[in-house]
Amino acid sequence: MSNNFKSLNEKVSEKMISDLKRGISVFQKPDNSPNSMLPFNIESGNRYTGAAALTLLMQRRDDPRWATFNQANRNRTAVLAGSTGTFINFHSNYAIKIVFENGQPVLRENGSQRTEKIRLKEPELVEAKVFNGEQLRKLPKWEKEPQQLTPAERAQVILDNSKAVIEHGGDEMVYDAKSDTIVLPEMEQFAKPEQYYAEALHQLAHRTAAQELDQSQESAVDESSHSKIELRTNLASLFLSKELNLPYDLNYHVGYVNSWAQVMKGDPAELFNAAGDAQKIVDRILGFERQIAQQQEAHQEQQNELPAQHQPAAETSFNPDKLNKGEVIPYDGKEFKVVAELKNKVYQMQDLSDNRKFKMSSKDALFANLLEARNYSQENVLDRNEARETGQDTSVQEEENQGYSISI
Repeated sequence: MSNNFKSLNEKVSEKMISDLKRGISVFQKPDNSPNSMLPFNIESGNRYTGAAALTLLMQRRDDPRWATFNQANRNRTAVLAGSTGTFINFHSNYAIKIVFENGQPVLRENGSQRTEKIRLKEPELVEAKVFNGEQLRKLPKWEKEPQQLTPAERAQVILDNSKAVIEHGGDEMVYDAKSDTIVLPEMEQFAKPEQYYAEALHQLAHRTAAQELDQSQESAVDESSHSKIELRTNLASLFLSKELNLPYDLNYHVGYVNSWAQVMKGDPAELFNAAGDAQKIVDRILGFERQIAQQQEAHQEQQNELPAQHQPAAETSFNPDKLNKGEVIPYDGKEFKVVAELKNKVYQMQDLSDNRKFKMSSKDALFANLLEARNYSQENVLDRNEARETGQDTSVQEEENQGYSISI
């Protein structure tokens, strides 16, 4: 029986190979609808990243919201009977352990075992089964919130902050590693400005791969190396298209489809490795956009005369029953920042969606909701930018209802 066992990356790679050969992969038939976005966790609001994001995108769901069985129950949107779950795996910095006292597990009032969240010395690969928003009961239909900037405006900010040199003219679309220059046709030669920016960011992904992954195109002299780099930059472009609402088109990279399938067939781990590398590229590129956001936040804090916000939060041991100064907690489509802890278990809070400031008692319902969202939030092992909330589930694999089937 052990001979028939296949790891998750093998199963997902086999599905990707099949989709590539049938011409229906996320590369060949991408979802470019305005409502499309990266998958995220319904409880924490954090986006899934890397291999987990790719695995969920391959499910081709219109709803980007996902949750584990227990998270769906906590959200009072239980999983519909007969629904098929999707396995994802990721590295986690945390684990959930059962609390013991005098050798016996401590029970909650409802009889369940009390658990605590602890930080691991080394990240561990964990697995979880998640369900899509379309599979949850009493969940309102997904509607994407309007953005302040257009996709083209966001892309232009990224390009400007990247300091990349872009030369226009002719029909060539390439990143020249020797001169560190992106070469593109004039914007007017594209059907839409968004297509120009999608191509510009793809070439920026090549530039970032050379810097972040030490993969210069000059050294990629064989077809296999070229194919692997293009797999990573196309995955990065796919993720960026979901994040920025830019179109994704395989176009002139279609010739790599067969070589991608061959590479994955020879090494099933290559797809997940490529997705992880693509996430590093995306993190670096989106970091150029966050420079503006961080500057605006600092300016707003000065205007509001809250100097304490300029200081990084002091590192404290994790306490599941309280909030810490400086924490930013995604909840209900918004982000709440803990500005300060006052007397009598009262917190000074800030709603970052509209910069509204308010006080919150530990007896308020919002406190309980934020505490739960924080405690079960998902962590990203990459953690390259401490200001960035990631999209990985931090819980260990949960005991799931055995009546539900599994897909990849």
